[in-house]
Amino acid sequence: MSPQNSKNSDTKRSIWPKLITFTLILLVIVVAVSLLPRGFSQDTSIVGKGTRVVVLVNDNNVIQSGETMVAMNEVRDEYEGRVAFVVVDIMTPEGRAFADKYGLQPTALVFFAGNGERLQTLYTPQIGESLRENLNSIFRY
Repeated sequence: MSPQNSKNSDTKRSIWPKLITFTLILLVIVVAVSLLPRGFSQDTSIVGKGTRVVVLVNDNNVIQSGETMVAMNEVRDEYEGRVAFVVVDIMTPEGRAFADKYGLQPTALVFFAGNGERLQTLYTPQIGESLRENLNSIFRY
C-alpha cells in the first residue's frame, strides 16, 4: 500500500468516531431540551373567551409564586384542553394592569370560568395535590 492510500484509509477511519460522538452529543442535547419545563402563556386576553383559565399573579421576589408555578407545571398536562394556565408578572406593565383590574396582589391564583366570571381567588401556598383538588372543586371535575 502506498503512503497516499494509507493516509486516505486513516482519514476515513478517523471520521467515524467523530461522527458517532457528534451524533450522540446532539441526541443528548435534543433529549435534554425536550425535558425542560414549558413556559407559561402570559396571554390574559383568553379570559372570557370560552376556556377555563387559571392565572397566577407572579412576583419573582416571593417564594410562594415560584412554588405555585411548580405546582401548575405538575398538573397542567392532566388538564390540557380543559384549563389554560397563565402567569402574569406583576413587575411588567401588562401584569400590573391585570392585577389592578381585578384588585389582585402578588401570589394570587385566580380561577376564571369560560365566560370570564371570576370564580375564586386563592392566596394560599399550592402544591400539586392541593392545586389538583382546587381545580376539581372549583371547576367541578
